[in-house]
Amino acid sequence: MPKMSKKDLRQFALLSQLPQEVITDQPRITLIGDQEIVVENHKGLISYEDTFVKINTNISPLAIEGDKLVIERMDSETIIIRGRIKSVKYFFDPEQGRSD
Repeated sequence: MPKMSKKDLRQFALLSQLPQEVITDQPRITLIGDQEIVVENHKGLISYEDTFVKINTNISPLAIEGDKLVIERMDSETIIIRGRIKSVKYFFDPEQGRSD
């Protein structure tokens, strides 16, 4: 069976009414106020400090900056971080670009 492109996978997710992140292996990020962030479908923890957390995802590394950040729970699919969240951003390498 040939491998489907990301665009084809997104189309399939829309037609099948399944959540896109399930089909395309993308992270689902839920921010609850400025006190909690839930990252589902992650690829591991890169670094952790009480002011900075870096998580690997299929898109690119995700950086979370804040104060008194604590990993509340972490398993193979989900990371829950609590504390005062100030920013959430992806780190993209301009040399590699994005493969959408």
